[in-house]
Amino acid sequence: MFKRLHNAGPALLLGLALLVPALAPAWAADENKISWRQLRPGLEFALIPAEEIVRSGNAQLAALRVDPALYRFRVLTSPQPETGFSAEEWLHRSGALAVFNAGQYAPDHSYLGLLVVDGQAQGHVASKLDALFMAEPGDPALPQARVLDLRYSAFDLRTNPYRQIAQSHMLLDRFGQIRVRRSPLVANRTTVAEDDMGRVIVLVSEGGLTLWELATFLKDLNLGLRDVMSMDGAGESQLALRTNGFRYRQVGTPTGSPDILPWPVTSLPVALGVFPRK
Repeated sequence: MFKRLHNAGPALLLGLALLVPALAPAWAADENKISWRQLRPGLEFALIPAEEIVRSGNAQLAALRVDPALYRFRVLTSPQPETGFSAEEWLHRSGALAVFNAGQYAPDHSYLGLLVVDGQAQGHVASKLDALFMAEPGDPALPQARVLDLRYSAFDLRTNPYRQIAQSHMLLDRFGQIRVRRSPLVANRTTVAEDDMGRVIVLVSEGGLTLWELATFLKDLNLGLRDVMSMDGAGESQLALRTNGFRYRQVGTPTGSPDILPWPVTSLPVALGVFPRK
């Protein structure tokens, strides 16, 4: 069993990871020298060193790479948005293999932008948020999950085939353009990306960094990333993962800054879950 403790250092984390029983295959390095562990077919995990950009806390990114042909994504919403649940609580409640945070929030905990939950639309497309994470179109001819860049792609809710949608900011687009402004604000971050093989890669920072530095780092990471969107940060930046005896948990540090998030707690009114296809 491998469970990340919030204050554990990189050396301890990697040491604990080696204690997990081999899950076939073991850690295998790709051309970028990132060691991916196959947790299940089509589901891989890695810890990516990021000393050059992390300014506080553990200097690495946790990465979960998902093949949408084998796994489905679902938007999870709390019946009481003023409370919500942590990613780990969502994991237990939903039965998902992995849960991570989704989108941006207003000071009253309401979600900013469009949500589509099991085919039912909530809210509306926010003009200042230029990315949609879309999944489950119900049509095998369409990508089963994707990041849609609203600057370059049209979207019409009336004809939309996707049953799961969460809206947020673009961080880095397919042309290599960084889509955030330079800012000194440092916080834990979550990003969701589509790669050039149609896989979804969720990246969560274990330490604090700026969005501009993160975008620059991902641009040079050589992971085949096409479109990368940024979800909420600080205490809302969370990833919980549990499968085949492998466990991981990352919860960001609340800052209390209104420039990062409107409330200094770690509950998620909305989250995204990863489930095996049956």
